[in-house]
Amino acid sequence: MAGGVCRVLQIQLGAERVADAGDLLGRATLGWRSGMSEVEAWEAGRGVWKFNADRALSQDEVQIINTSGTVLAVAKITGISKHGDRYALEGELLLGDPRVGRPTPSPHLSRNPVTYI
Repeated sequence: MAGGVCRVLQIQLGAERVADAGDLLGRATLGWRSGMSEVEAWEAGRGVWKFNADRALSQDEVQIINTSGTVLAVAKITGISKHGDRYALEGELLLGDPRVGRPTPSPHLSRNPVTYI
């Protein structure tokens, strides 16, 4: 953290849907559903996205949120993996983070699913 300020990459998930047969991370579904675990939210939200790799790597952590602004998972960013012209985050899931299940303090104002706070 630079000067005590936590730089956050925020990813907003829409409603759960069936993944394409060729999902680059091998997932059967994408998106958010009620009752999903932090691990499931992390797997759904960590990729694959179009974003600036250098900017993503300069962030301290990622918050996965739903469209209502509820935090589903928080992870420390440790790297990225490239999948064609898109990227997936690599990280250390912060299981039991007190922000999970609460409204994000930084509402997602972007039309894009990925934003920087």
